[in-house]
Amino acid sequence: MKNKYDIVVIGSGPAGFSAAVRAAQLGAGVAVIEKSEIGGTCLNRGCIPTKFFWQALKTKQKIQKSYEYGFKAVLEPFSFADITAKKDKVVSNIRKGMEMTLSSYSIDIIKGEASFENANVVKAGDKEIFADKIIISAGTIPASLKGFAFDGEKIISSTDVLDLKEIPGSILIVGGGAIGVEMAAILAGFGSRVTLAECADRLLPFEDPEISSEITKNLQRQGVEILTSCFNALETADKYEKILIVTGRTPNLGILLEKTGVKTNAKGFIETNEFCQTSIENIYAAGDITGKNLLAFTAQNEGAIAAENSVLGNKQSLNNEIIPSAVFSIPPSASVKVKDYDNYKNIVFGKFPYTASGRAFIENERSGFIKCAVDKESKKPLGFWIVGANADEIINAAAQILKSGANTLSRETFFHPSLGEGLFNAYEDAFGKCTELQLVMNNE
Repeated sequence: MKNKYDIVVIGSGPAGFSAAVRAAQLGAGVAVIEKSEIGGTCLNRGCIPTKFFWQALKTKQKIQKSYEYGFKAVLEPFSFADITAKKDKVVSNIRKGMEMTLSSYSIDIIKGEASFENANVVKAGDKEIFADKIIISAGTIPASLKGFAFDGEKIISSTDVLDLKEIPGSILIVGGGAIGVEMAAILAGFGSRVTLAECADRLLPFEDPEISSEITKNLQRQGVEILTSCFNALETADKYEKILIVTGRTPNLGILLEKTGVKTNAKGFIETNEFCQTSIENIYAAGDITGKNLLAFTAQNEGAIAAENSVLGNKQSLNNEIIPSAVFSIPPSASVKVKDYDNYKNIVFGKFPYTASGRAFIENERSGFIKCAVDKESKKPLGFWIVGANADEIINAAAQILKSGANTLSRETFFHPSLGEGLFNAYEDAFGKCTELQLVMNNE
């Protein structure tokens, strides 16, 4: 293994993996330093395992509702430890695929915790590695609350909860953001008595209020107790078998930057310019470590741009104007809107409920709606909000609609019967033109 590379990437999560592969595609000699498993948080402790449990719960629910299609199926007793083991196998297989991809590009993987000697030299264990350019993509770790440090037993993090072998009889989840909502739905669906506490006046406080309200109602139907404007939930910690704290994440820097001039902000995240460049010319940073979006797919984009700029000397800037988001509740929700949404003053809204969708009836998924915001004058779609089956997939089409700058939507481009055609129907409803909705008379 060499000790001199064109590019050294620190961390192998979505940003680091993307950066390493793209740099190698451009002809650079690349090494990745990783202190844990290839794949970072997303693969090993975040997106992938969480969505595996979510899919397992959906499968359980489908079996229980198979009578809707004329089947008589009985769900046999199951072990949650077996589900966790299956999750581990899926994660392992994906990780092996990522390792094979890195190997196919002759990218060296160096195990160890990275620390800088100077702007061109990084140590990993007892290895000293020289690099012309360095890309930091070390990610984040769960943030704890003062007086309630994670112990992996009673007080657990978003990492710990993914390794549970048994569903707790009761659990208090502190934090009503995306992770808190997702874990509340999953744990309640598998039989835990869940209390979800949020200090804001509603769950998902940065989401559209109507989406937040719908998700709250769905969780309550699933048996979740929800506490909002709650600042003292931990005073009753003794009531619960486990406490899951998901109140944010903090940069995973460790001793990494001690000997560099790389600047960080007040929260400890690395500051970068629009080209993913830090305050040190040859050092770049991408992904969650910059504290910008904390999303796997934006991290991938940043990693690729950091690689192109560092290898080619380009000045390709980030373009994060259209960023969809999704929450894997039951059913899931998703949203996307144009960056300058708040500048529009004459917005009209349309809504298409899943109860009006033929495909939703076929799939027995009649809960939820698609909402569309439209500029009344230009008829340009400005945003979409979805709660309902396949919201996490439909939002991709919605994001592309907004990204394209389309000034109108056309019926003939939406397949029938599909859940995605609800995007068009919600758009048409903004102008009272949706032919799929019943006329509602308002009695004064």
